Amino acid sequence: MRNRNGDEYWFNQIDENRWQFGMIEGCFSMKHCRVGGKEGQKDIDYNDLGFFDPSGGPFVSVGSKLFGKEIIKLASNDLGFLITVAT
Repeated sequence: MRNRNGDEYWFNQIDENRWQFGMIEGCFSMKHCRVGGKEGQKDIDYNDLGFFDPSGGPFVSVGSKLFGKEIIKLASNDLGFLITVAT
């Protein structure tokens, strides 16, 4: 898939309820990616994010849908972001 800046991104399914989000290595969008914690968190916990938003998109947040399933957890990792959806 491509975002509004034309950058390529993907969602790779790991198992029934986990997906890996990634973009081309060195992509401008990932270098300028915003992340945020969940409402009420004092500090940002990169293992329990509220949202991530690479420059150009897509904006992904807890509570939104991925392939028809609700996103219940987001975590940053070396490849991009790990997304957990409800079963």
